Amino acid sequence: MPFPLLALPVMPAWAHQLAGILPLTALIEFIDVAMKLHTFELYGSVPLWNWPITPAGARLLLSTENTSDACCLDRSNRCEMSLHCIDGRHGDWYPSSAPTTTRLCVSTCKVDVIVRNKSQNISDERGRKQRLEFFSIALSQPVARSATVSQPYVAAKRALWLACSLRYLLLSTLGWLCWVGAAALSLTAGLYVAATYLTLMPVTGYIVSFTHGGKPRRLLDVRPCNFTRVVIATSSLNAPEWWAFYGGSSYLNSLLNKPLYRAHDRTVSPLLRVATRGVVISQWAVAVVSCAQQDGNALVIAFWLFICAITSAYIYPPEKCVVDWLRHNNLVIRRIQTTFSSRRAMLSALVYLNPDTRERRLGWINPILADGQDRREWESALMGLIETGSCVDPRSKTQYWWKFIEEGLDIGRRIEILLHQNMGNNDGGTNITTSGSTPC
Repeated sequence: MPFPLLALPVMPAWAHQLAGILPLTALIEFIDVAMKLHTFELYGSVPLWNWPITPAGARLLLSTENTSDACCLDRSNRCEMSLHCIDGRHGDWYPSSAPTTTRLCVSTCKVDVIVRNKSQNISDERGRKQRLEFFSIALSQPVARSATVSQPYVAAKRALWLACSLRYLLLSTLGWLCWVGAAALSLTAGLYVAATYLTLMPVTGYIVSFTHGGKPRRLLDVRPCNFTRVVIATSSLNAPEWWAFYGGSSYLNSLLNKPLYRAHDRTVSPLLRVATRGVVISQWAVAVVSCAQQDGNALVIAFWLFICAITSAYIYPPEKCVVDWLRHNNLVIRRIQTTFSSRRAMLSALVYLNPDTRERRLGWINPILADGQDRREWESALMGLIETGSCVDPRSKTQYWWKFIEEGLDIGRRIEILLHQNMGNNDGGTNITTSGSTPC
């Protein structure tokens, strides 16, 4: 074997011992591999150089399960917690078709506004407090097209800059520069085992892009829609935390109820499955060989594993990926947070905010609050106050739930004002505070 062009310094004994251990991190789950694969199937935003495969990742990649209509963690057998949705118009109660993706979308939204509950009911320690996260979903304004620019140029520019964020482009470019540098160092220093491992990274990424799709998934229907509806969602009907999604029927239904189909559904051939097994086994074999050699090969491999782990967990985590995916689908989400003293108060606010209340569509309450005499009396008083602005039956004020109606309608009216304002230019005149401020 020819002498290397670059002679590395002699490693001390402790470094040799460390080199015999570090590459084994390729077999340890330092990052959430399932989430990484989920975001890759959703948006395709994992660089080709960032594909070290762990045993758990291998099981997912080699699974014969069809994921053309749902990303990895959106499938019922892999989703840790379902998301129950209740349609505010028809009253349908269904599990979300993309629970993990929806939760990721929600987690990326900062609290734009906090609506403070000024009711005296909230001070009752015996009350069953309910927190409501109200999400207003809208389509972003389309990019204006210049009359002097040709259509192909606009399409190419949109494909390049709107499909990927600046953060991802910089990360991918910097990663490739590091990969080229590490590969060049390995070859010139005679670290051929490390060079082999580095070569396996883009090969693995290329194969995975064929088997699991490398392009963003789109919502089935994101057309502008004048029909606005509300969908209530929760992990459990007995939970103290609730979500309400408010927006156009088409894209709201596409996000919560319709499947997220893969952009280009390909049939995975047996040859591709064999190739996947081959690169996975090769990665592990090369890592083990470097441990046995206890030299610079092991340190280079450990360095690259560290780079990939830091990148996936901190530099471009799943939350950043979902933000880019929402932007790719032209969706803008605004988040309002408030707390109620009881479930009746929260339901009163939701009834007020639901556009379908005008048609007296209240069947969506049934899974939360069963029908009965007490429920009908509460509904009658609530609808009377909403439609006339006053108490229709004075006897209603003597009922225990009347104070909850007043509480819910007060918060509902303040949220309604907010929905008709530009949340980014809130002037503070509606008893609402922006995130980061002390609630007024």
